[in-house]
Amino acid sequence: MLIDFFYTLRAAKLPISVREYLTLLEALQANVVGPASDACSIDDFYHLARTVMVKDEKHFDKFDKAFGAYFKGVEMLTDFTKEVPGLARKNPAKGTHTRAKSRHREDGLG
Repeated sequence: MLIDFFYTLRAAKLPISVREYLTLLEALQANVVGPASDACSIDDFYHLARTVMVKDEKHFDKFDKAFGAYFKGVEMLTDFTKEVPGLARKNPAKGTHTRAKSRHREDGLG
């Protein structure tokens, strides 16, 4: 889990050891951040990872760039409150597409 993230940080010339990577995994297993805790956003994970893995503030910029490159677009994928563009869900009870009907109602067409 997250081994590619670890290698991305190492490729960015960050002095991160296997021990720091394992500490991050232990924190995730202990639900410091994640679905079973109050902290469950990409920002919460970012702060945990930076706290655990970066030992000198002179590396914060490198970490930020590597983190952003690795997790680009993840926040949009994990926001389940927003509708995915171009995806119409079928309402199994009515056999209709819910997105199309709701759009017609908003436009005053139905």
